[in-house]
Amino acid sequence: MRALVADEGVVLWGRVVNLHRALNTLLHADIRAATGLDGTEFEFLLRLARFPGPRTHASMVAARMGYSSAGTTKLVARLEDKGVIRRERDPQDGRAFRVALTDAGQAALRAGLKAHIPRLDAEMINRLTAAQRRQLQDLLRRIDPGETTATPRRETQ
Repeated sequence: MRALVADEGVVLWGRVVNLHRALNTLLHADIRAATGLDGTEFEFLLRLARFPGPRTHASMVAARMGYSSAGTTKLVARLEDKGVIRRERDPQDGRAFRVALTDAGQAALRAGLKAHIPRLDAEMINRLTAAQRRQLQDLLRRIDPGETTATPRRETQ
């Protein structure tokens, strides 16, 4: 049993989970204080803003978040009720919805990022050199299943 719990992958994953949990708690508190949005709502706005063009399919944003269609529908409805996104039927596909940030959504995103970035700088960015940050980006890109450049783990003999 000791060998299993000390497995390199298990230990590394534990570090990732601990880092995520600790930072998420701080970052979500900052975002809620600045915008009134929860972390998932803010993440949707942030990911939506990264798409080219003024609007995109809600399902595409949600897919990048790992959300199901039922979860997406509820999330989009909440954000629309809060006035931070606008939803419209896709004229090419009447079953799909396109979403866009409203002016209030852009303001919330801006306010959230103004709270988010200093915390990220203090807790993560400033603790690493520029070379270490590039290396971390490269390493995460290699193992991120959402990246097309992800490299599968090699089996060891």
